[in-house]
Amino acid sequence: MGNELIDYLKQYEGRWLGDFTIHSTATGYSETFPVEQRYWWEEGQLHGISVSDTNNGLQTAKSLTFIQEGKLQSEVINGETTERFLGFLRDGGIVWISADMKRANDYQMAERFAMEEGRPLLLTEGFDSYVYQEGLAHLVYRGRLLKEDSK
Repeated sequence: MGNELIDYLKQYEGRWLGDFTIHSTATGYSETFPVEQRYWWEEGQLHGISVSDTNNGLQTAKSLTFIQEGKLQSEVINGETTERFLGFLRDGGIVWISADMKRANDYQMAERFAMEEGRPLLLTEGFDSYVYQEGLAHLVYRGRLLKEDSK
């Protein structure tokens, strides 16, 4: 299992460019913004950095993905906040859920690789939940990033 996970994670290595769309099911709000992600393998862990150019300005997040006790885990650091996620290989991709069981039903993200005109494509889709005046709403995420040639 460990080697299969490592082989899968190594596909992330490199620089990815594309965009993400966020859509609120409750309010109909939608925003599409450019995203750049870079991943590199160091000391048995996958390091990542993501920069998003959103309506709220540039957002930067760092990630550290690793296998501990046979389990795929990721830590995402966004400003002062660190969130932990558990990953599962499923349907040829990885499904991420929050390691915080209180949030396990509120958040899910799936990532998978595809090919487009001979170039690797990283596809993301998922949802996050938030509370607003009329109750609970979902934010739906869709991401499409193309791997850049490492010239």
